[in-house]
Amino acid sequence: MKKKSAFFALIILVFSCFTFVSCLSTLESLAGSYGATPQKEAITNADAIAAMKDALKEGIASASGKLSVTDGYFGDALLRIMLPPEAKPILDSVGKIPQGQKYIDDVVLRLNRSAEEAAKDVVPIFVDAITTMTVADGFAIIKGHDRSATKYLEAKTRQSLLELYRPKVEATLAKPLLMNVSAKKSWETLSISYNKVGQVANVAASLAGKNPPMPPVEVDLATYATNRALDGLFLKIGEEEQKIRSNPLAYASSMIKKVFGALKNGLL
Repeated sequence: MKKKSAFFALIILVFSCFTFVSCLSTLESLAGSYGATPQKEAITNADAIAAMKDALKEGIASASGKLSVTDGYFGDALLRIMLPPEAKPILDSVGKIPQGQKYIDDVVLRLNRSAEEAAKDVVPIFVDAITTMTVADGFAIIKGHDRSATKYLEAKTRQSLLELYRPKVEATLAKPLLMNVSAKKSWETLSISYNKVGQVANVAASLAGKNPPMPPVEVDLATYATNRALDGLFLKIGEEEQKIRSNPLAYASSMIKKVFGALKNGLL
């Protein structure tokens, strides 16, 4: 009798074990279905590079779209292109130049309108730079700070972009705008008028044994405007990169969702 009881107890124990294993398997399956225990998905270096390129393309397209409209630069106090630091003597002595403040206002407006116009053509330049670059440390860039991809792109391409983008800015600066006057012409009128007044004042000061009060102003407006325009563009691209990192599922790119989504969930 005792042998039969022991036998039945063993059968029940074995059955219970199989039942427990089956239930455990079912629970694990359900947990996986509801995302309770996300599994780390294999992310290759190629995936990381593809995601970075897609993110930069998204950022560039968004930045260009925002900056290429009227007041894209001029309407943003952070991005508005003012006269270069070299123009400080002009600003300090504006009362000595006939209609000086009007010239200053005209140049500032045209500088920003020129940057807004040039921003329409920047996308192909940046896309070409992105698609032709190779990145050995894709994971390091993806897992870096919120602007690491933007900073990497800027470090790799800024000089070549200046060389490519400057002629576009220069052509835009030379294009007749309001009252058939270009930004380039406005700047030349402003700086030449200032330098003429300054020359007389400086000669008078020299004869009196004093230091020149109005040093001449010489600056390449196209180079200055190009640098400022690119500064604003990279700033906007960086802002877009931050958005992508914080909400990757809002973007159409499968690589952005896969790589930045895994990063956001702590799976990279």
